Amino acid sequence: TVPASRRDASGDAGQRVSQAHDLRRRRAIVTLRPAPRGACKSDVTRGGAQSRIAAVRPHPSIPRLILLLACLACAPSVFAQGYGGTVYDFLVRGDILLTQGKPNEAIIQFQEVRTLCPTQAQIVQSLQGEGRARLAQGEFLQAAGLFEDAANRFPDDPRVPDLLYAAGMARMRGGQSAAAADLLRRALDRGPTPDVRPVLEFQLSQALRNQGKQAEVIELLKNFEQTYPDQPLLPNVLYTLAISQHDLGNLKTSEALYRKVIDRFKGSTAAIEAHFELAGVLAEEGGHRRQAAELYRTYVSMNPSSPEAGAALERAADLLLPLAPRESAQLYALAKVKAEANPKPPVAALGISPWLPMKRTVADALSRVWVVILLGLACLGVLVLAGRGVLRWRRR
Repeated sequence: TVPASRRDASGDAGQRVSQAHDLRRRRAIVTLRPAPRGACKSDVTRGGAQSRIAAVRPHPSIPRLILLLACLACAPSVFAQGYGGTVYDFLVRGDILLTQGKPNEAIIQFQEVRTLCPTQAQIVQSLQGEGRARLAQGEFLQAAGLFEDAANRFPDDPRVPDLLYAAGMARMRGGQSAAAADLLRRALDRGPTPDVRPVLEFQLSQALRNQGKQAEVIELLKNFEQTYPDQPLLPNVLYTLAISQHDLGNLKTSEALYRKVIDRFKGSTAAIEAHFELAGVLAEEGGHRRQAAELYRTYVSMNPSSPEAGAALERAADLLLPLAPRESAQLYALAKVKAEANPKPPVAALGISPWLPMKRTVADALSRVWVVILLGLACLGVLVLAGRGVLRWRRR
């Protein structure tokens, strides 16, 4: 007799063997079951293939993870993060510091941009911002180098004409007129917008005039009035043309241009300065001493704090010395007062001469002599009239 525990164990084993046989039988039936009517062999094969593909397909989260990594790799550089914010944050912070008059701190912000992952446009903006900050500190040549670097590295950037213009102006302020003229010509060749072109032409004329190229200045500006009749720079352009003609010795042409500026643009800076230059032209022409002296005095009355006020009064006194020595002596004295009170002129030739005290002494002496001469002439006239009266009385 088999114990009950063994009977149970053998029964369970037999039951498990029977279940395994049933599972294999069902699988065979499923495998050998004919395809549904209307289904081709390829459909059956495709179904099996899809089952196998599904069995080896990766987890759905893996493609999503790959896509996320690709998006992060291609993210806009504006989100490039540094210590203190993104590229955009540094650019905005630099502009704000510039407006607050803190160029040193702004320079640090703009330099930090280029240590991150900026776009080309943002590199240009950072170089341009640092250049503006350098200009605010008086570092003109360093600023010019930054503007030129941006224009040369990114020649297709739409801001290149503005960058070249800024570089040219910085070079001019740094005393490099030749380099400034080259940069301004490049800016003109890049086809600037209509509102910028006249400004570029005028500034180029200033760079050329600083080099003594008066003929090129005239050639550049000769059609400016016809091309830009309403341009606010027109009085300055006409004044520049007049100076260039004056420097070339064309006195009549320059005189006409100076008078045109004075008549058309009364009260403008160019018109005020034209009084000084026109007086010089009339003095050179000769025969207009009174008119030239009056123009010098008008210039001083219109611009009393000018650094050239002392020189203007001295020149007026020189013109009046043989005509009115007493008035000339007064002008010499006033010229000395103006020279001491006003700022020093940028050019020594536009200041008072070292001979001014001697001129004043001569004028004072001549004024006294003239008084004596006039008194003598008056006495002589009285004597002549008295003598003629006596002769007539005796004849009677």
